[in-house]
Amino acid sequence: MKLEGKHILITGGAGFIGSHLVDSLVKNNKITVADNITPDKRKTLNSKANYVNVNLLDKNSVLSAIKGADLVIHLAANPLASVTASPEMIGNITMTHNILEAMKENDIKNLAFASSAIIYGNAPVPTKETYGPLKPNSLYAASKLACESLISAYCHTFNMKSWIFRFANVGGPRLRHGPAYDFIAKLRKNASELEVLGDGTQQRCYLHVDDCVNGIIKVMENTDESVNIVNLGSKDVISIKKIAEIVINEMGTNAKIKFTSNEAKGWKGDVKIFQPDITLANSLGWNPTHTSEQTITETIRSLVKEI
Repeated sequence: MKLEGKHILITGGAGFIGSHLVDSLVKNNKITVADNITPDKRKTLNSKANYVNVNLLDKNSVLSAIKGADLVIHLAANPLASVTASPEMIGNITMTHNILEAMKENDIKNLAFASSAIIYGNAPVPTKETYGPLKPNSLYAASKLACESLISAYCHTFNMKSWIFRFANVGGPRLRHGPAYDFIAKLRKNASELEVLGDGTQQRCYLHVDDCVNGIIKVMENTDESVNIVNLGSKDVISIKKIAEIVINEMGTNAKIKFTSNEAKGWKGDVKIFQPDITLANSLGWNPTHTSEQTITETIRSLVKEI
């Protein structure tokens, strides 16, 4: 699908990944953003896009916002759907179901969905899209996998087409969650000590948001199955300990790192190594331009100025 001359509805388009995607797509498309436009998001809004405050948990609101769209890019999710926040987990599934139902009722056939490589759980790495059975170990991951299943079923039942992106951790300007963000906040409260959950040896693959946006566009333009599932990530990983060290260095402190345990697991649902295989995306003409360390370093430098 060529992403030019389309009317695209982007849910979560005022958020981190969404705002960058809007900036890229608004040049050649009509963009409508359906999101909860909170005050902290207003400075990232693009004047060329149309923004509507929408409660995606309300089907009638979704039905109204989606009219006239050629393509829906569904990025909205509640990241609080972690270990105990089951209402938020169900909310992620409900939002996706409402969007699919609204697409069906408005005869909209194309959907791109932001999933996550975290659905693989404790899998061998790097993890291919064909790996299974999938055993997510957090409620957030479970909600993403449930959404993937719903999307696949709707595509096969109602002749829709979907692009499901299993992202690595995404970093870059405007990020407002994750270890780098948390470490900066902790050091601003206590510049002498930085608490790190687990033993710091957990390894993460980081994808720069610019590479993420380019990957979404490249994959959508070069795949045409009913259900297209593609990993997006970088080609390497970085340890949580290294992220902490970069934060300390960039903030110019002499903080000592305090690990909370001797295990490579910081919380329920944590995984030791997180790295999706990106061979398929590479074969479609996409390659990331940042390493995980480059992404994290740029993210930290941006966050120090932004927050």
